[in-house]
Amino acid sequence: RNTRHMDSYLKYLTLLDNSNKKFNLTNDERLILDVVASAIHNGEIVYVKDIITLNQIASQATLHKALSNLVDKKLLELKIAKQDGRLKEVHLTKLANKHYEELNKAIESIVKN
Repeated sequence: RNTRHMDSYLKYLTLLDNSNKKFNLTNDERLILDVVASAIHNGEIVYVKDIITLNQIASQATLHKALSNLVDKKLLELKIAKQDGRLKEVHLTKLANKHYEELNKAIESIVKN
């Protein structure tokens, strides 16, 4: 069997798994972090209410707990929205940005080799 075509992807999965373990991330937390990172990368503002309604990931209670955990782990921070004090914006922290920077470097090194 030739599995060479899977090598890069499997290396990436191993790196992702190691990174998730480093930050002690559950699958729900990783998915939320990725949703926030993707939205911010696309220039969008993410609000807590946007996260809590991601019912394709988990229930509202589970999402709220995961969001709180990500804040406790210093990967996300919540800020009151300037235009509407009832809304809380979700932002990546420096630590979260470092996490994605490490993943990006890992992907680049896999692709080069």
